[in-house]
Amino acid sequence: MTSFIAFLVAVAPGALLGFALPPGRYRWVAWAASPALTLGLIAVAMAWLRPLGLPDGAMAVLVAELVLAGAAVALSRLVGRGLVEDADDRPRSLRSRLRLPSVRPRPADIAGLAVPTVIAAGYGWLIVGRLAAPPGWDAMNHGYLSRRILDTGTTAITAACSSGSTDTVTSCEFYPLAVNVAWAQATQLSGGPMSTVMTTWALLVGPFALAAGIYACVRAFGGRPLVAAAAATAPVFVGPMWTSLLSGRITEQAAPCLAGGLALLIALAVRGRHPVRTGLLAGLGGAGIVMTHSYDVLFIGVLAIGLIVGLRERLRWRTVGAAAAAMVIAGIGAIAPLLGTIAGAGGERLTEKPQLLGRWGEAVEFWLTDPQRYILLGFPGPGTADVAPWPLSVRIALWITVACLLASPLALVLRQLRWARPWLAAGLAITLVGIVTISSNAALVQSLAALWYGDPARPWSMIFPIYGVATVAGAVVLGLGLRRLLALLGVRTAALRWPARAVPPVAAIAAAVVLSLALLAAVPSSWHPLRGEVKRRAPVGDSYARAFEWLDAQVQPGQVVAYDRHRQFMTWSYADHGTPLLFGIPPSRTAVAENWEERWRAWRWLVNNADAPPAGCAVRRLDIGYVVVGSANYPGWRAHYRQSRLDRSDRLTLVHRVDGIRIYQVTDAGRVCAGPAG
Repeated sequence: MTSFIAFLVAVAPGALLGFALPPGRYRWVAWAASPALTLGLIAVAMAWLRPLGLPDGAMAVLVAELVLAGAAVALSRLVGRGLVEDADDRPRSLRSRLRLPSVRPRPADIAGLAVPTVIAAGYGWLIVGRLAAPPGWDAMNHGYLSRRILDTGTTAITAACSSGSTDTVTSCEFYPLAVNVAWAQATQLSGGPMSTVMTTWALLVGPFALAAGIYACVRAFGGRPLVAAAAATAPVFVGPMWTSLLSGRITEQAAPCLAGGLALLIALAVRGRHPVRTGLLAGLGGAGIVMTHSYDVLFIGVLAIGLIVGLRERLRWRTVGAAAAAMVIAGIGAIAPLLGTIAGAGGERLTEKPQLLGRWGEAVEFWLTDPQRYILLGFPGPGTADVAPWPLSVRIALWITVACLLASPLALVLRQLRWARPWLAAGLAITLVGIVTISSNAALVQSLAALWYGDPARPWSMIFPIYGVATVAGAVVLGLGLRRLLALLGVRTAALRWPARAVPPVAAIAAAVVLSLALLAAVPSSWHPLRGEVKRRAPVGDSYARAFEWLDAQVQPGQVVAYDRHRQFMTWSYADHGTPLLFGIPPSRTAVAENWEERWRAWRWLVNNADAPPAGCAVRRLDIGYVVVGSANYPGWRAHYRQSRLDRSDRLTLVHRVDGIRIYQVTDAGRVCAGPAG
């Protein structure tokens, strides 16, 4: 039930806005972009409720979403056509305007959307399912932010982005995100764990948006349902869809999944018959992306340009102007009160130095010729050293994928593959951006790289759908070439005489390639390495839930629990159970660094570190009641205590243990306060 409610919260508000558009492909495209539209509605509420003096908690935002969506639909039905819209589908009577005509999809389209979604959810279950919580350290940050929204009853940065549960200070300038609000809403409505809600986004919401967006794009360009379904399925296992979860960035996985639907909505606004209504929705969706994973706007914009160029509708400059104005008004107006905050988030925009400065050959290798970029599931990623030998299934899949990718550029000249051109063009453009930003330290280039902190893996994950779509396009090219070769050789096969109403042989070849890759990816030796890395970065087993439930029952009002921050996954005790914790979001400004350091002084004192000065006064002021440690450690994170010294500490006493998790209670010796220094 928790997963169902999380999916409904993510899709339903945005889907309501689809009724602001007429039946047919406009409404279908809006529904394909519904998660992005939901995030846009959340962004509006986050930005405007507080300045208007209205409640801005999670449920208040949800009510505002539904009210805004309902008002938009009602207004679209009541207002007649605009100055730049066609009138052929506008009813005249008030009753007919308010009526919402039913829309019945074709069975082939239902199957073409359902199959990729189910396949994606299945692979997600293999890789990240069955865990106690999502993998990655950043997932714990976002779980903390989302729980703070529930505890404080507001989406304000000053409340959510704090240093801890007591004596809080504002620790950053940009968070929470729109998706944090969606997670808080689903958690409050369902009563389930925050971790389950967040995992639902990785397993269901993102894959649904990916399948719907790509399928809609291919169908809008005349692609057959089978080819569209193949293109929507391939990115699940061709490309790094799941590797972004290793660091816990569910937003980094979700935003590229939203790209196809939103880009097509933008293209239809510019070249369609309803530029104002469609443009307003497109601008709203863009605002939702900015408030979720801002730099993906770059990829969405480039893809949208390609779709605009490729659509066959007549280009009218009056329509272009109306659509552009509508998108700008909706996009900027939606988040106007937050624009200064977004632009000034300096701490969150620190950029790493270019990793391959001046080494253009290595940059091209990293972005184009490294075979690890094209292996199944994108793991291990390009540039990774000391890679174990690939199993046969991965090597076979690599040969198939590379052959298709090498053939895919011919889609730029083949009429049957016009649906692939925008995706290939967008992939080429972002690849060039990636090569330049990893190699050059020019001011303008690094200003662009600052959008993703200079991390070269992020633009790779930003365009991950490209790899699957291009592979399917290459499969179609190879199929066309094979058919042409057989025809030149005079071979008369049953495939060449296939009836027009049957599945075309080229579409069948594309589906066969995708099916082959899917089966190869399903071989245990193909996905076990990624699954193993995911498990290393996630809490595994029910011992966490049992320990957290016991701890939550013992903590007294006002007390907090100290732990070695994210290193042993203890942050989930707060995200899932609401147990107040000592550590929250580390500060990005030196002005509040002392508050953060005081928490670490209290921790070092309690765990009996050798160099720890007395900090009993800090323990009292922060009201630390318990210390919890575990045996499972996040890889690469340095420990801030030694178990042997902790066991000898008279400042703590062991009161409960669940498997490898130990819970200590603070003693009077740990709270002794000799004076201001202690």
